[in-house]
Amino acid sequence: MKLHAIFLSFLLCLFITPARADDAGLRFIKSRGYVVCGTDLSSKTLAYKDEDGFWKGIDADICRNFAQAIFGNDEYFRLKNVPENQAAYALDSNQIDFMLGNSTLSAKQEIAAPIAAMDVLYYDKQVFASRQKTKATSMEDFKGAKVCVLDNSTDIANLNEYNHRYALELKLLPFPTMNATKQAFLLNRCELICGSEVYLRGIKNSLVAKDTTVMVLPETIAYRPIYAYSAKTNPTLRIIGKWIINAPKLAEQQGITSKNTDAFIGVRDASLRNLLGEEEDLWKSFGLNPKWVAHSLKARGNFSEIFERNLGKESELGIGRDKNYLIEKGGLISAQPFI
Repeated sequence: MKLHAIFLSFLLCLFITPARADDAGLRFIKSRGYVVCGTDLSSKTLAYKDEDGFWKGIDADICRNFAQAIFGNDEYFRLKNVPENQAAYALDSNQIDFMLGNSTLSAKQEIAAPIAAMDVLYYDKQVFASRQKTKATSMEDFKGAKVCVLDNSTDIANLNEYNHRYALELKLLPFPTMNATKQAFLLNRCELICGSEVYLRGIKNSLVAKDTTVMVLPETIAYRPIYAYSAKTNPTLRIIGKWIINAPKLAEQQGITSKNTDAFIGVRDASLRNLLGEEEDLWKSFGLNPKWVAHSLKARGNFSEIFERNLGKESELGIGRDKNYLIEKGGLISAQPFI
């Protein structure tokens, strides 16, 4: 009798305990009425408002794609400033739905943190920037220099290995956030700052009018695959996000651009019919608007167009595509067929 009572109590707990680990899918997002993406808003690089109050930047474009897919309207989104070291808490507490913001991936993070990588957004590089010794011709000229770097990150691990390999005797000064790292560099606490090429070029561009000695050095310490993240407790949302991210990559692979999207309507290829919503069942099974890709392509373009406009040759950053070419063109960006 006592065992029976214990068993009933256990079952009761299962039913009345809040479903903290429940796979919510799109339920929270749709009930809220808009998508929330975390990113770094501390610099005019990944996402920012222009003079007319319109969101621009690569993270703004990606978040608009999420909104277009989920709601059929690319204005149904918000961007929230979330430092990289607070991403796990922001996702786990439902403050944000997706984390963007130039975030890398480590084994420790994947095992221990309550967040899951969805897919690679693009490839960044880890580099140095300097405010002094602008006539330096090699890293040997910076031997023994102090370097500001983000603590507890893949960047500091890569930098330690690079420092040891080339015996540069660099003195690492770690800081808890990238913004704190930047401020220390600007206050001359270190001769070098080490981190994302995207971020450091953003710093350089923001200082051009005040300080022409800032330069991004050509050495590549490591390549940094940049991921989008969702909460580990919501695997359905991770899968949905992965295929939303895949769509502009697949469009580039198939030659679909912002200018020729309509020419592909009605094609016989099964993957493209699914992608463009000609066959609606697959996108509907995700709970998404079947026509979202066609609308997003016309508004923002395929992967190449998004990259070049925000990070590449059409942007102030002027970063070459390098690893951001499709695999077929010698890069590392891969696209999966939508079947």
